[in-house]
Amino acid sequence: MKIPEFFGLMLSWFVITLCFSLWTLFESPDLFLYVFLISGSSAGLGFLLHELAHRSTAKRYGCHAYYNVWLLGIVLALILSVVTRGSLVFAALGAVYIVPMMTAPSLDMNAMKKVFGVISISGPAMNLLLVAFFYVLSYLGGIFSVLGLYGMRINVWLAAFNLIPIPPFDGHKVFSWSKAIWAVFALPSWILALFM
Repeated sequence: MKIPEFFGLMLSWFVITLCFSLWTLFESPDLFLYVFLISGSSAGLGFLLHELAHRSTAKRYGCHAYYNVWLLGIVLALILSVVTRGSLVFAALGAVYIVPMMTAPSLDMNAMKKVFGVISISGPAMNLLLVAFFYVLSYLGGIFSVLGLYGMRINVWLAAFNLIPIPPFDGHKVFSWSKAIWAVFALPSWILALFM
């Protein structure tokens, strides 16, 4: 069953937000709505903008690109979050599918690797931009401090996770294209993920 892209994105945003909030139902149910709103504005936003960055970059390269929700991933995410009481989040809820609009004889394998490498790095790069945004937000005090700290942690984790250099992660395509560019993004993400 094919779900329209907009509804797939909204479903994925809702489910990842719910998964990052479920722990409260086991530990502090009265905090659920508060944490759900914080998660939606940080984890959900990070996931959504990550996928949209892939899509818009692919379209700039002349590709047909669309987000396709993975219903099995949605179910697995919900089950894993409930079984682990919210301590483990499975974030493979869907992906942007990319189809080059045409192939040119002059476009060799290295050029294709670069195109897919740039498209792939755009998602984690968006998460790292969000880390900077949430860092600034964390200094505004009150609820913004909470949102900022949570947003930094979640988006660092999303960038680090996606930069793992094995298929089907973004990191694999980036690593195949340029090990140096992969290292510039992956190593700081992993270091930040360890110390945040």
